[in-house]
Amino acid sequence: MSAANDLTTKKSFLRSGWIKALGGFVGLVLFLAVMAYANSSRVIALVDDHFYEETLAACVVVFGWVASDRLTVELQTFCNVSMFTLAAQNQQRTADAEE
Repeated sequence: MSAANDLTTKKSFLRSGWIKALGGFVGLVLFLAVMAYANSSRVIALVDDHFYEETLAACVVVFGWVASDRLTVELQTFCNVSMFTLAAQNQQRTADAEE
């Protein structure tokens, strides 16, 4: 009889709390990823408007790791032009969407 009691006291794998929490976390991450993809042009505009210097500094650091033989001014120029290109493409897409 104790074997029958052991089976009724065990929780199902899918009913355990940590698997529910993991499922909720994965669902939240997927939801945020879809929202970021759907609003990517808005994200670029937000970064351009509020975080330009920080993004430029991060870009220079990352490309400094990739191309360590380049001067800092070259990396700053490359990142600056890249960021302005992204902002111009975003502005063009926004203007096209309004038409």
